Amino acid sequence: MSLQLDPLPLLSPALVRASTAAPARVRLGRTAPALLAYVFLPLAVFAALSFVSTGLALALAAGLALGHTLDLLFGRFYSDSELRGPLHRCDGCRSPLRAAFAMPLVGFLWWRGRCPDCGSRLPLRALVLPAGACGLFGISYVVFDQAGAALLGGLFATVFLALTLTDLERRLLPNRIIYPAILLAAALSWGWPETPAVAVLLGGGVAVALAGAILLFSLPFGPGAFGMGDVKMIVLIGFVVGFPAVVTGLLAGTIAAGVVAGFLLLTGLRGSRDYIPHGPFLALGAVIALFLR
Repeated sequence: MSLQLDPLPLLSPALVRASTAAPARVRLGRTAPALLAYVFLPLAVFAALSFVSTGLALALAAGLALGHTLDLLFGRFYSDSELRGPLHRCDGCRSPLRAAFAMPLVGFLWWRGRCPDCGSRLPLRALVLPAGACGLFGISYVVFDQAGAALLGGLFATVFLALTLTDLERRLLPNRIIYPAILLAAALSWGWPETPAVAVLLGGGVAVALAGAILLFSLPFGPGAFGMGDVKMIVLIGFVVGFPAVVTGLLAGTIAAGVVAGFLLLTGLRGSRDYIPHGPFLALGAVIALFLR
């Protein structure tokens, strides 16, 4: 008995379409530019940046790698998900991770934002999180003079980006992100060259007091006006940016939330009882305070 394998499922969508309508010469002609754009062109960009600034190139690469890693682990941040198990790209079919998706952005672009196994549309965060983290690490490198502070700034800015996406997707600020991030921020409080460790720890204490006061103030507006996830995120902000930057971050986040909420209510895009997440605005204020500390 002979075993016959269908090679088409192993190929990209471009190759499958080309194999059914054109000879091999045309197939290679269509896929070679895509391969160049998705794999070799980013490598060439990083190589060029390394000649301009090796530190900047390394910071961008670190951000891209961290954002991609967080994206692959994204579903495991929620308490209803298993921490162990093989990695997968699609939450629908949960097929094993393909080699193209092990590289940041490559699999998403190559398969045009769809799962190659079931055809489902992949979440946009597969593009936003790696690219956003790359940009945040780049900004952190420009803002901070020392390499250690630049890495810390990019790391925690990426954490706030991940929390923004969890709040938008699930309306949750997962403990599996916030608690380890608080411990890490407290443990690395000595790593900020221009902010003493005492000021960082004081920022955490002030954040606890401010979060408690905001929670009490929000009680008359209903149980969903300000959640415990927001409280814990404020504490995280305090331990990351320290005092007095935590006050600046909360003020900036509150103003941004008020402006956006007022616009949504006035335009009728949201009603007074509709859910408007606080997490993205807290994250925005945190990143502003982080880079302006």
